[in-house]
Parts: sequence; C-alpha cells; structure tokens
Amino acid sequence: MNQKIIAIIITLTLLATACSSGGEKISSPKSFIGGTTALSFGFVEGAPPGEVFDQGNFPFEITLNIENEGEYDVPKENLNVTLQGFFPADFDSPVTSQNTEDDLEKTFIDSDGNRVPGGITFLTFEGFNFKAALPANNEFTVRAELCYKYGFTAQTDICVISDVTETDDEEKVCEVDENKNVESSASPLQIENFVENIGGTDRINFNFDVVHRGTGAVSKLGTGCDQADLQSNEDKVFLNISSGLAGLKCSGITDGPADTEAEGYQAGFTTLFGGKRYIRCSQDVSSAVANNIDFEKKVTITGEFEYKQHESRSILVKHTTP
Repeated sequence: MNQKIIAIIITLTLLATACSSGGEKISSPKSFIGGTTALSFGFVEGAPPGEVFDQGNFPFEITLNIENEGEYDVPKENLNVTLQGFFPADFDSPVTSQNTEDDLEKTFIDSDGNRVPGGITFLTFEGFNFKAALPANNEFTVRAELCYKYGFTAQTDICVISDVTETDDEEKVCEVDENKNVESSASPLQIENFVENIGGTDRINFNFDVVHRGTGAVSKLGTGCDQADLQSNEDKVFLNISSGLAGLKCSGITDGPADTEAEGYQAGFTTLFGGKRYIRCSQDVSSAVANNIDFEKKVTITGEFEYKQHESRSILVKHTTP
C-alpha cells in the first residue's frame, strides 16, 4: 500500500512539474500589441551636460537614446535626426544632422503570444565647444527633431450574407448591421469606429475613422517632414484598404493607383482634418448572393506617413573669469 501511495505521489509530482515548466502554450488571441507610440527618444544623461564653459574650455557631445516602441520597422535611411535651436558656429560648427547607424526593428507579438521589444540605438553628435567669450552666463536650448517614415496595420471582419432580409439570428453566420471590433498596430495613427451596414440586396457598406492619437506632426510620404507647403504636405496619409473581394469602392482617398476595384482593394492619400478623417467604402457581394453563401471576410487597412517629433534640453554656458 505504501509503495502504491509513493508511486501516485511521484506521478502527480511529475505532472505538476511538466505543467509548470512549459507544457503547451496557448497562443495569444491578440493580433497586435496596440497603443499610440512609435519611436520614443531622449537625451542621455550628461550628454549634453547641464553646464559648460566658454572660450573653448569645455568640449562636449550630445547623445540621444532612440527606441522603437511601435509595430512598424524603421530602416536607418528612413530616420533623420537634426539638432536646432542654436547657432552652430557658436559651438564650433559641429555636425547637426545625421541618420542613425542602426535599423530600428518593430516590437511585435510572436506566435507564442510573447511581446518582442523593438530596436534600440544611440546616436552621438560630437565636436561641440563654445569658443567665444561671454560677458555673463548664458543659457542655450538644444532641440532634437526626429523625422521618419512610419505606418500601421489594422484589421477586422466584415459579414457577407446572401439574404440580407434574414431575421432569424440562429440562421445567421454573422451580423451585418453592427459596430465591428477593429485591431490596430501600435502607431500614432489608429483606425477607430469601424461600422458595417447593409447597402442593398447585393452590397454592404462599411466606414471607419483614421485618427491621429500621437503628439507629433504627420506629413506626406517623400517630403522629409517638410511642412513649408502646408496645404500639400501636412496631415496626409497613404491608405490601402483591402477586402480581397472584387467590387470594393472607397471615398475619401485620392491620387492612388487606378482600376483596383476589381482586385478588391483601394489605395491613395487622405488628409486628416482636426486629427481625423472619415472613410466610407462600399463592397459588392453579388457573387455571394448568387451562390447563396454566407461568410466573414477579413478587411485589412494599412497606412504610411512621415512623422516628426522633438525633445529639448537646456545648456548653461558659463563665462570664464580672466
């Protein structure tokens, strides 16, 4: 009897150990981490120092720590950092604009549901030295501006049914007339308020908002964050809306590829007004009606834009007593 009890205890112990040491993992149901962050950055402590001296007595450097907390890759050629707010010649004309030396990979959820952090890099500007003689202490501001290409992906399911007059909920595979749950990747721009409704016997409609939730400035792709021509460049986002079903039409986007309706996607630029833009789409479902089939179909929305952010730090330049 004692041996049987010992055997049972050993078996239970082994089972408990197997479960606690990583038996089968359940994949995360989430598609994206989500959030409104892209790149986060700041000045490294002591670079620049809070205080320096004039007359070339205190050479120093400025270093930034940059991390990709969003879900979009940023290659080094698509990220430029510029230092402003001071006259470069006052500080011995250092380099004030450069790209990072490293790509910044996105953060993401892996197949096991674990969060994989994004890339981190350090960027140093060397050669700062205040050469002139000041009559008194003077404070200067260093403003670091980041300009980079960023984007997002969002997805949800639309409902396609052959008989839009069906009222028996038990017979329905899905519901057409309702607000849909939409998942957006981590980015300053988000897709919100996705609503689907019946557009006729062989057509459904859906609409959504593109919303800017970040604190930076959105610009058109390929402009280098140049907002000199505000009417042309500011708050422009390139969208791609895809259902994979022929007969998709969307309003609110322009200057995209022509004749994509039959291929099941629409693409082009849209302009945000007050940080938001309403997009409306119509999807032909005559094939589903003709074949008497009901199903859910994934709609994917991607967006790309240029984004500018800035951070500032003060430097006190002290005059050297003769």
